[in-house]
Parts: sequence; C-alpha cells; structure tokens
Amino acid sequence: MRRLSFQTRLWLGHVIVLAVMLALAAFGADWALRRMVLGRIIDDALVSLAWTEAAALRRDPAQALRGHEVAPGTGPPSFVRLDKFVQIVDLDGHVLARSPTLGTARLPTPPMLLSRLRAGETVFGTLTDFGDEPVRTVAVPVDAGATRYAVQVAMSLDDTYAMLNGSRLLFLGMSLVILGGIAVTGIVLARRAQRPIDDVVSRARRIGDANLADRLPHPGTADGVARLVETLNDMLERLQRSFEVQRRFTADASHELRSPLSRLRAELEVTLRRPRTEAQYAETLRSCLEEVQRVQALIEELLGLARLDARQEAEPAEPVGVREIVDAAVTAVKPEADRRRVTIGVAGLPDMRVNAAPGAATVALANILDNAVKYSPCDARVTIAVTSHRGEAVIAVSDSGPGVTPDEMTHVFERFYRGHASRTADVPGFGLGLAISRALVEHHGGRISVEAPGGNGATFRVHLPRA
Repeated sequence: MRRLSFQTRLWLGHVIVLAVMLALAAFGADWALRRMVLGRIIDDALVSLAWTEAAALRRDPAQALRGHEVAPGTGPPSFVRLDKFVQIVDLDGHVLARSPTLGTARLPTPPMLLSRLRAGETVFGTLTDFGDEPVRTVAVPVDAGATRYAVQVAMSLDDTYAMLNGSRLLFLGMSLVILGGIAVTGIVLARRAQRPIDDVVSRARRIGDANLADRLPHPGTADGVARLVETLNDMLERLQRSFEVQRRFTADASHELRSPLSRLRAELEVTLRRPRTEAQYAETLRSCLEEVQRVQALIEELLGLARLDARQEAEPAEPVGVREIVDAAVTAVKPEADRRRVTIGVAGLPDMRVNAAPGAATVALANILDNAVKYSPCDARVTIAVTSHRGEAVIAVSDSGPGVTPDEMTHVFERFYRGHASRTADVPGFGLGLAISRALVEHHGGRISVEAPGGNGATFRVHLPRA
C-alpha cells in the first residue's frame, strides 16, 4: 500500500482534528440549548402557572375547586395558558378539578408521584405517550387550610422537540459547511506552504559535485522553511570548501609524489644507459634511497592525515604532564637543531597537566618545533614557554625566522601549503606538518594560534585543556 505524502497526512490530520472539535461543539451547543429550553423556559412556565393555581387555592379554600381560567374580556390574549393542562388532585390521587383543555383525559398520578408529593417535593416529569404528543409535567403540593392538594400542570413538547430537531439539523449543516470550507482552504494552504519546499527539493536534486557553488532558493520569509534553507546552504558551503580542500589535497599529493618518482626514474634510466663503475652504482642507489625515503615519509604523513580524517586515532586522551610533552618534542627535534646549530631554550616549566594523548600531543608540538628550527637561521634560538589561561595550558614556540605574512595567516595550516619563505629558502618538507599538528590538537579539544608581529619571527601557541 502506497504511503500517503506528508502534505496529505498533514491536511488529513488537520481535517480530522477540526471535525472532532466541530462535533464536540455541536453536541455541546445542542445539550446546552436542550437544557435551556426544557429546564428554564418550559419548566419555569409550568412552575409559574402551578404556583398561580396554588395561590388561588390558598386565598379561598372553601370555594369549589376549579381551574382558574382567564375570564374573557377586552384585554390582550394571555399566552401563559396556551397549550397547558391543569389538574387538581388530592394526595390520594382523586381528581378534584381540571382545565377544559384536558377534555375527558386526566393526567396520571402514579403511587410514586403521590408519595413524593406527600413528602413536600415539587416533581417534574415527561410523558411520552399522553395523547398523540409528548408532554412535560410538574406537580406542586399545596396546603389549603386543613386540606392538602396537588396542582398538576402539563404542556405539550411537540413544538419544542420540533425546534430542537431543527436546531440539530442547523448545527449539523453548519458543521458540514465549516468543515468543507476548512478542508478546501486547508488543501490550498498546504499546497502553498509546500511550494517552497518543492522548489528546494527540485533545486537540491540538481546540485552535485560539479556545481556545489549553487545554493537553494530562499523563500524570503523568517519561518521554519527559511531556517531549513539557510542551514542547508551553510552545509553546502561547508561541503564545497571540503571538496575544494580534497581536490587541492589530491592534486598536491599527486604532485608531491610525482616529483620524487620522476627523479627516481630519471636516475635509474641514466644509470642503465651504459655500464657504470661500482662507486657510480652505489651513488645512484644512495640517491634512489633518499627519494624512496622521501616518498615513504610523504605516504606516512598522508596515512596519518587519513586516519585523523576518519577519526581512527587509537590513542585515548589522559592526564599528562606538560613537561613530559615538551621534553619528548625537544628530544625528537634535537638532532636537526644540532645540525643547524639552533639552540632550543625552555623556560621554567610549571607543574601542569593537560587532557591529551601523549603521543599525539608530542607529534603536534614536535612538528611546530621542527618548523621553527628549519626556518631559523644558523646559531639562532627557539624559545618554548608554558603559561595557563582560562583553564588551558598554552605552549608557545617562538623563533627568529622570516615569519608569516598576513596573507599567509589564513593558509598556513592548510595541507600542502608552503609559504614564500619555504619556497625561496628551499626548506625541505611537504607542507603537512602544521596541518597534522592542528588536526591532532583539535581532535583532543585544543587549538593552535599563530602570531608574527612585524614579520620578524613567529610565535605558535598550542592550547590544550587542563586536566
């Protein structure tokens, strides 16, 4: 069975809820009207006439009992007695007087009614089989001197029931008309509300990796659809940036791999053109080994980035001392620093612990230290300082190299990005060290910032959450 669309289910649920509400309102209105007509209009009229007869009995108890009809005269007609029957009985059920409107009939006086009248109750009732029409009755006990009577007054309910049935039909008709109007307007409004979503869906189906710069159409409102479109457009923008980074990453990785492989192939081809001496073969093999090591280092860094992208970093975070991280990073970079005669100065390290994976934190800091050493001139000094700021341990690495230009600030942590200084000074590397450092630090809830005041040297700061 085909599932109903969201628009249809929304419209159907809306109509069902409104139908239930209209049905409850119609039943409530019918119940209220019935109580008002029968309880307040009919019963009040019957009780009023019954007390009029009772008052007449109390004024002249010795007079012969009769129904006090209004005497004919020149006054306006009395609608109070219209279609009403009056009967006076004693508390044993004997009829003592009745109005001419009863004819030869009599109002029933069952034992239960007489018992309640003897107890002084005013008794209401409805007779469904009195003559050809239903009637409403009231019986009122009356003390007239030493004798007790009961005045019964009845009224036909035929017109009242006809009016109530007509009101029911009116309520039903009004409810159907209102429900039909709501159903039609609901369809129109649902289609109008669905149109912006259909436009978004249509445009989204046409967006692919070839046209990620396209955006979904904004409805021009401030409702939920607009927020959804804005969120999806933000997501498309992030995807576009990610695709651009991946494309550039793939192109740069291909370029970086092509260069050593091309050199390796050229050296092998030149060597094999003619016989060489043992020393020449050894020199060629050493050169090829260097290129292989360069390719291996690049592949290992690429694999490390891939694992970080896939969130497969196996080493969990744990409380570790900042001193341990700094000492391990300095030890890793010490051979290169000695070769370039660069001094690594470590200021007094406080006794501070951070939440980080020891190996990942060491690699991140070692990459930054390695860059500082490589870009510093010979006999220069690289300084490491550790401070605490707002629940973070800040490890600052400062060098005296060429620094970072303002234009390079936004790209220095991108993969395979190499600034002007690295290209002109022919500094070895692939442009992946800072990208790996940032990925490792951010993976453990930290961040890296850089400052290069005046273009003379740079300071990289690693912010790690304190334990």
